[in-house]
Amino acid sequence: MLVDKIHLTVQGGRGGKGCESFNFRSDRKRVPNGADGGDGGNVIFRASHNAPGLDRLRLKQHLEAENGEQGSSDNKRGAKGDDLLVLVPLGTSIFRREKHLAIRDLYLEGEEVIVARGGRGGSGNIGDKTATSGEEGESLEIDVEFRIMADVFLLGLPSAGKSSLLHHLTRAPIEGKDYPFATRSPVLGIHPYDDYKQIIFCELPSIFEGSKEGRGLGTDFLRHLARAKLIVFMIDATLKFSESAIAGLNTLQKLAYEHDAAFRQIPSVVVVNKIDLGQDLGVIEAEMKSSGQIYFLISVKTGEGVESLMKFIHEKIEHEGHV
Repeated sequence: MLVDKIHLTVQGGRGGKGCESFNFRSDRKRVPNGADGGDGGNVIFRASHNAPGLDRLRLKQHLEAENGEQGSSDNKRGAKGDDLLVLVPLGTSIFRREKHLAIRDLYLEGEEVIVARGGRGGSGNIGDKTATSGEEGESLEIDVEFRIMADVFLLGLPSAGKSSLLHHLTRAPIEGKDYPFATRSPVLGIHPYDDYKQIIFCELPSIFEGSKEGRGLGTDFLRHLARAKLIVFMIDATLKFSESAIAGLNTLQKLAYEHDAAFRQIPSVVVVNKIDLGQDLGVIEAEMKSSGQIYFLISVKTGEGVESLMKFIHEKIEHEGHV
């Protein structure tokens, strides 16, 4: 299962203690020569294509940068503590756990943010100052959330054929099992076209009327729609999980938009699959026309309608400037 949200405590390094030291000159005068302590290291999060998933951070819970070194005599300043660099996947957002305040959204390669700053090193007694201890590093609890970066998200009722469509378009591996909720976590696939262009598809687990109450796989994974350029709402013409095509569509949109009202602003298209098995296609098409939604009737099995759907998706994504 995809781990897409974790809770961590991060701690910047403590500043090194300032040194209190004296050098006695030949005339017996005491000259202070204790140096400052080094600053503590920072905890830095950086987005990287090479970063592993968040699951490996879930086992650590507490991340702490290195402390600064203590200052020493003869004006030798303590070394700064090493920063702790944490690599996270592109599409990771970091929040202060208290009130869920956003710290940074990291979605570009190499983009980084200091999440917890190290403490300043203490002062040495050079110049007749009073030697002081180093400051504590910043400490805070954070939520780290990963949202998949894909162009097109497939969201549908159980047995709508999302996995089959994803495999048909991207050759992404599928379980080959025709039963509800076969997809247990988001699955990605890349659809190349026109020699150098590509569209990233993501299939999300199925949802239905009871998902909001935690039945099936729930609805938490819907957070990934936040980065969608296009949502494909999928239902099937056999109507196994809805009384009608329009009822199925209403269920999908209700669950998505209640999860986050901002999803209403994301372009969408309706796909009715398995028309080779459907009995009342005339009724289904009439319902789709009355919905006012852009829709396509397709059969992944026979290929009917798939080319027209992909032409629409190509034009839509290119128009948005994301290819």
